[in-house]
Amino acid sequence: MKMFKILVVIIFIIVVILSGGLTNYKKETLYCSKKLDECHVEKINLFGGKSNKHIVKYSDIKNVSYIRQKVKGNLYAKGYRDYQLIFITKDNSRKIIFSEIYLEKPQIISKIKEIKKELLLNSDNFVINR
Repeated sequence: MKMFKILVVIIFIIVVILSGGLTNYKKETLYCSKKLDECHVEKINLFGGKSNKHIVKYSDIKNVSYIRQKVKGNLYAKGYRDYQLIFITKDNSRKIIFSEIYLEKPQIISKIKEIKKELLLNSDNFVINR
């Protein structure tokens, strides 16, 4: 019976490590191509696996902005705000770019300026890292 409990604990730890490593990303890169008319994000997880996620068509991008979310605190912890970078399309829908959040507003403002600069320059291709 004791070996069974140890085996269950070991399997649980392995499942937790695998799920955490596959769903947390150490690097996210936004690739936009005017020629291919697409913007996609390449994500590299903690184990080095790559995945691509199509975000939006390049021609559908109207603006770049952010979503502010307030996380409430409790008796012992103070709440905080986080920000997510988004594309606003021509039909006013929001497309989240990176899965990681920004905790500081100046960081996200500088990233928005960087993306807007590339869009205003009408670049054929541009790459933005997170």
